[in-house]
Amino acid sequence: MIPINIISNLKQLFYIALIGFVVFLYLDRKYQIEEKNRQAENARQLRIYDSIRLTSQILTTQEMKEYLEYQNKDLQSKLKQSGIKESRLESITTNNYYHKDTTKQTTDVSKLIKSIRSGTTDEQSFIDTTKCQTIKGKITFSGKDLKVEINSREFKNKTDAVIYQERKQWKFLGIKTRFLGKKQLTAKVFDDCGESKTMKIEKKK
Repeated sequence: MIPINIISNLKQLFYIALIGFVVFLYLDRKYQIEEKNRQAENARQLRIYDSIRLTSQILTTQEMKEYLEYQNKDLQSKLKQSGIKESRLESITTNNYYHKDTTKQTTDVSKLIKSIRSGTTDEQSFIDTTKCQTIKGKITFSGKDLKVEINSREFKNKTDAVIYQERKQWKFLGIKTRFLGKKQLTAKVFDDCGESKTMKIEKKK
């Protein structure tokens, strides 16, 4: 016959194990939900990246390592050269700028043509400037060779990224409206020149 105190101890151990198992299931379920929400938000941010030109990603340590390995190899090399360990990274903010200028600029080189025809040496400086960039250089004729030399390139751009509230668009009787729509956060990037895209990556805590 099993002593009563042993049975009592076994019951206590059983209840403790049961409670521990229930707590484990709860915490695991909570983690899975949070992880699912995180990945869903990352995917949503990437979908709207082209339209709002601003995105934020929350990555695990392994995901951040894969991002550097496969998507930002150049940054990975710079980190190694600077002696910065990937495991110590907390966040990465990347700005990509694209600018194409189609402004026409004309420079009169009549004086230089006369020098070429007469076989004398000459040079003429020029400046090509717009709101976004300034290029300086000179054209030199040595009596035999004609060379174009660019000695200065300047690019200026001001970027403002704002996050604001707006009402989500919905349909009422087939008509799109934002009236009484659910409030949501959205973002917009303003560039003086060209177009920029900003991606912020944070390590999951």
